[in-house]
Parts: sequence; structure tokens; C-alpha cells
Amino acid sequence: MSSVRVEAAAVIPGLALLLAGLSACGGPKEVAVQNARLGDVLVVAEGTRVELAQTFKPGVSNGLYKGAVLLHGPGQPADGRLHALNAVCSIKDTPGWPAYDNVYGYPISDVAEAAQLSGKSRWQILYHFDGRIEASGGLEPQAWTARLRDNLCRRGDFDDSTARQ
Repeated sequence: MSSVRVEAAAVIPGLALLLAGLSACGGPKEVAVQNARLGDVLVVAEGTRVELAQTFKPGVSNGLYKGAVLLHGPGQPADGRLHALNAVCSIKDTPGWPAYDNVYGYPISDVAEAAQLSGKSRWQILYHFDGRIEASGGLEPQAWTARLRDNLCRRGDFDDSTARQ
């Protein structure tokens, strides 16, 4: 009986180490923007990783967010590319509110530029509630832009509302 206890005691730490190693293989875990700290991964989509580079400052009640992100992945420099980014989240089926979420931004070379108003060429993506997507300014809608919209607007996997319909 005592030999069984010894074997189980030896197996459990090994099992814990194996499980920890397997979970690390899954890649970085996405963090909801309201819980994120600088450097945290906000989204991972189709090979692109989006990290928080400047904390998003929430605005008015519909969720005007302003911050900066660092993109890693296909089409980005080896050390990543910074973007100043804003998101205006709307409320579906509410009179007087747009029927879309708006994500827009522009590349920057330093995080401090995100706080400044800029005349730089901006990209903009409108995610209509009927499923249409409109883009302008040179950045086509991508998996990371849609996933980041979900994170900033607390939609999809990031929905943390307590009120269920």
C-alpha cells in the first residue's frame, strides 16, 4: 500500500509539469482590453499578434477608445509595427446610434504619437451590424482588425455583459 502512495506522489508533480508545458504550446493567451497591461496580447488571429503598446482610454458611453497597439506577424517588420488606434463602439438597434462599430488608426513610429492629433493618412474599417464591412485608407479588413474590434467593443468571446436577453 505504501508503494502505491509513493508512485502516485511521484506521478502527480510530473503530470502537472506536462500539463503546464502543453498549455504553453498553445501560444499567447488573449487578454480582454479592460484587464490588459502593457505588453499583453489583445488578440491573435491568422498569424498576427496584437499587443497593447499604450493603454486604451475609454471615452463616452458608447466606447470611444484611443490607444496604441504593436502588430507582429505577416507583413510586419521583425520588431513589429506600432499603430495609433481608435474604436467607436455602437449599440445595436438604438435610435440615434450608428448601426456599425468603427475602428480606425494609422502607423506611428513612437507610442507618444498616439496621443497627438495627426494629419497622417488614416485607415478606417466600419463593421456594420448587418454583416457588411467597409474599409478606406489603405488597410483592408483582416482577421486581427475584426478580433480587435470584438475585444474593444466587448463582443463575441469578449462579451462580459451580465445582462442576457
